[in-house]
Amino acid sequence: MSQKLIGLEDLPDNFRVGVEENFRRELFRKATEKIGKVVKLAEELRCHTDTILNLKKRKSFLKIEHLRKLSEITKTPLDKIEKHLIELKTRDRKRKVKIKLPIFASPELASLIGHSMGDGNLSERQFSFFNKQRELVDEVIKNVKIAFSTDVEPIEFEKGECWEVEFPTCIARLIALVGGPIGKKVFLSFKVPEWIKNGDDQIKIAFVRALFDDEGWIKVKFIRQSSSTQRMIGINMAKNGKFVKEHKLFLEEIRKILLDLGITSSEIKEMGKTKNGVSMGFTISNLVNLKKFLTTIGFNQKIKHKKLMDTLNNSKRFHELFPNESLISTKSLFKV
Repeated sequence: MSQKLIGLEDLPDNFRVGVEENFRRELFRKATEKIGKVVKLAEELRCHTDTILNLKKRKSFLKIEHLRKLSEITKTPLDKIEKHLIELKTRDRKRKVKIKLPIFASPELASLIGHSMGDGNLSERQFSFFNKQRELVDEVIKNVKIAFSTDVEPIEFEKGECWEVEFPTCIARLIALVGGPIGKKVFLSFKVPEWIKNGDDQIKIAFVRALFDDEGWIKVKFIRQSSSTQRMIGINMAKNGKFVKEHKLFLEEIRKILLDLGITSSEIKEMGKTKNGVSMGFTISNLVNLKKFLTTIGFNQKIKHKKLMDTLNNSKRFHELFPNESLISTKSLFKV
C-alpha cells in the first residue's frame, strides 16, 4: 500500500478548504449543540458570529484551524472529516480546485519533486515550471493532475522558444509539504525526501528521471593520451558557497538512489564557478552503466533520449559487449 503523505492533520492552519454541504452543516450543528450557543462557538473558533453563519451556509472556505477545533468539540476524528473535503481555495476566488485527501506517495508526485529541484520554481504563492521542451511542460501538467487534481488548469505563457506554466497557491503548498524546496534554489540547502529515498523503484526512477531531464547532460569526449572515446551522462547544479557541504550531501543522496537502481557513478566534484557560487556534480560512464540508465531510467526529454541512444549505437565497443542488443526499438519516451 502506498505511503500516506498528506492528510488533514498535515495542512497548515490557514489553509482553506471546501467541505461537503451536508457534512459541514451537521458538523456545525453538533458543535453548536455541544457548546450551547453560536456566540460561544464563535468564541471557541476565535471568529465573528457572522463568520459561523457564513460557514454553515457555505459562503466561505473553512480554515484548517477551524476544522481541527470542530473535530475536538464534536469528537469527530480528523480522518473522517478529511474524507468529506472536496475542494481547495485558490487566489482567484472564482476558481476552485477539486481534491480528495489523503494524498499518497506516487511516481507522479516524485517526478514533481524532481522538477521542483530542477527547472521548477516553488514559492509561498505558486509553483511554476519553465522549459524549452514542450514534452516536459506537458509532463508536469499531467503529473499535477494525477497527483493532486484533474481540476487544475495552469496559466501558460510562451516566452520566445520556451514555455512557462504556473499552478495555484494550493498546489504549491502541497508540493512544499512533501519536500519541494521553497525559494531560490542556489541559496537553499535541501535533501531528497525520505519517502522518495525509501520508496519503491518506480518512485526513485521518476524522481531521478525528472532531475536529469532538467539538469542532466550527455557528452562524448575523445581522450588524446589514450586515443579512446569516453561516453558519459552527467549532472551538475550550482549552489552558493555557503551551502556547498549540504549540496554535496544532496548529490550523494542521488548517487545512492542510482546505486539502488544498479547504476554506479563517479565521485562528486566541483565542475566550475558560477555567478552565484559553485557548480558541483558527478558523471555516469562505462557502457554497462549507460545502458542501464537508458533502459531503467531514460529521459522524457526527447533530445537527450535520442542523444543517449545515438551515443551507444555509435559505439563499436557497445555492440561487442551486447551483440544481440538493438537500441533502435527502445521507446523514445519513458512513461512514469
